[in-house]
Amino acid sequence: MYLFINASENLIIVKIETMASHLQNAHQGAEFSASQWKYIMKLLGLVVVANKRVVPEEVDAYISSMRELVAVIDPTIVLTRHMIKDWLVLNKKRLIADIESLEYDSVLLELLSHIKTLPFKLDVVTAMVKVAIADDNYTNLRKALIKKTIVYWNIRPDLHNHKNDSADNSQTVESLTA
Repeated sequence: MYLFINASENLIIVKIETMASHLQNAHQGAEFSASQWKYIMKLLGLVVVANKRVVPEEVDAYISSMRELVAVIDPTIVLTRHMIKDWLVLNKKRLIADIESLEYDSVLLELLSHIKTLPFKLDVVTAMVKVAIADDNYTNLRKALIKKTIVYWNIRPDLHNHKNDSADNSQTVESLTA
């Protein structure tokens, strides 16, 4: 298990104990270190502040999306609603500065490069969409953040399950960014 502690603007992660090997095998060898969670939190945080204001619906969507990601990526992580909200509050000014900078693309690409080996990319993009539409204000900047994430991570439609539905699959990915 891991304990997350907020200290100034950084997320400090302390390893408390390790889980039994059968829990590790459940993740089928997927390696995702505790220190990488800050990049997922920041990625979703950028979506929250993309329209330059933060409303309760976005914060709730951010918190629930982060909790869902923890459950999918590593359920051994202890990350409470309060920890997630505290991280967002502590980092709000920095996130806004990043999104308002002329180089927000560079910030996004650098952020994504740290989690490029994450095997749950589609789950992260889905969480980004949930946060983006939470306040019914799906802005162009939010669409751009999601689209650039999809392109950088080279997320493609799953063609295994739909042999002749490639148009439908590509339309699904495009509908996220339309």
